[in-house]
Order: sequence, then C-alpha cells, then structure tokens
Amino acid sequence: GSDVAAKRRPSMLSPFALARHNAIYKGVLGGDRKWMYIGGAVWGVRSLRKALTKNEQVVALEKMEPGQWMSLRTIPATTRRQRRAAEKSAEQARKNDKVARKNAKLARRSEAS
Repeated sequence: GSDVAAKRRPSMLSPFALARHNAIYKGVLGGDRKWMYIGGAVWGVRSLRKALTKNEQVVALEKMEPGQWMSLRTIPATTRRQRRAAEKSAEQARKNDKVARKNAKLARRSEAS
C-alpha cells in the first residue's frame, strides 16, 4: 500500500529549538535584547536554509515485489511563455463557453415562443 512519509519534527532538546524557545520567551516576550539577536540569527539561518534547499515532494511510497519495475521521471518546469499561452487559452475557452450558454438560452427562448 501507499504510505506517506512523516515530516520530522525537531526535538525540544535540539540546540536550535531551545534557542528559538528562549528567543520567543526571553527575547520577544521578556524584552532581553541578547535573546532577540540570537532569535534573529536562528530564524535567519533557518530561512536561508529553506530558501536555498530544493523542495522535494513525495508522490508515493510503494513496496516493490520481485519482478516489478518502476519508472522515475522529472516533470519539467513550465516557462513563462507556456504559462501565458495556457492562461490565454483558458480565457478564450471561458469566453467561448459564455457565448455558447447565451446562444443556447436565446435558442430555448425562441423555441418557447
């Protein structure tokens, strides 16, 4: 069956978790500037790490049996030109649909009279 990978939560014994905790309670709520600076550094490092690492997404976890095979592919990112073309196409389809509904409504009215 498919299982979803659990996201690892940091332990409160972690030095970074302890620093974040103290930065909030002693710095922000307690007014201690030293802890505010430490909190800024900790959150800055955390933000940089998140911004600079790749975002991976688990699609499925399956147990493979002998004789089974799998195919791994990457999905290419769409270019700005492709996104604009898709938006333009969707907008045109919405307009066409609106016109078709209006024409169908007029046709029903003319049939009813």
